[in-house]
Amino acid sequence: MTTQAIYLSSDKLHGDAELIACFQDGEHWIAVLDQTLFHPQGGGQPGDTGRIQTYCGEVAPVLHTRLVDGVVHHVIPHALPTGPVTLALDKEPRKIHSLLHSIGHLIGNIGQQNGWHPVRAHYWPNECQVEFAPGTHVVDLDGMTVSQHLRRLIEAALPVQIETRPDGTRFVGFGCLNARPCDGTHIHNTREIPSDIDISTQLNQGHLQVHYQIANAG
Repeated sequence: MTTQAIYLSSDKLHGDAELIACFQDGEHWIAVLDQTLFHPQGGGQPGDTGRIQTYCGEVAPVLHTRLVDGVVHHVIPHALPTGPVTLALDKEPRKIHSLLHSIGHLIGNIGQQNGWHPVRAHYWPNECQVEFAPGTHVVDLDGMTVSQHLRRLIEAALPVQIETRPDGTRFVGFGCLNARPCDGTHIHNTREIPSDIDISTQLNQGHLQVHYQIANAG
């Protein structure tokens, strides 16, 4: 059994599903749905939060979401009965997660265009980082230079491009920039990115680490 991942093809914050199982896991309960709008923690992105409501009016907050063997586990504080449910995501956390993930993709492209190869990324608020290994010929990048490149990509109003290839791999890019395999959530256009992005860089054992955050985003 796997959970149909509606979040890969839709950025809706409300929808319907069928709660097909609910079991206890320590002090919490796990709600398993046939399909979900909740993005589970993974790929460097935090899991969505929100709430699940049954058709008889019982409500449980979704405290966390994680993916276990293809099944999305919605962590809730108490049990819910199986049957039809409605889903509602917390809007602001999803917005921030999508922004930070998209900024990370753009920074990845900036690094590649200057000879650096992205090797890992982390998109959690206040912890965002893209790490690069050096290529044959690299251009030194500091925080100000990366900020200037990012500002140009924002002003270019590049639309998101999402493609699922025949082998099932989902690729995400912006405009004509290189697309990368990704199961995360993203903004629609680079114009949605705010101007107050704090960026810093450091070299660690030859690898370039680019740290970033949205100023005043918490």
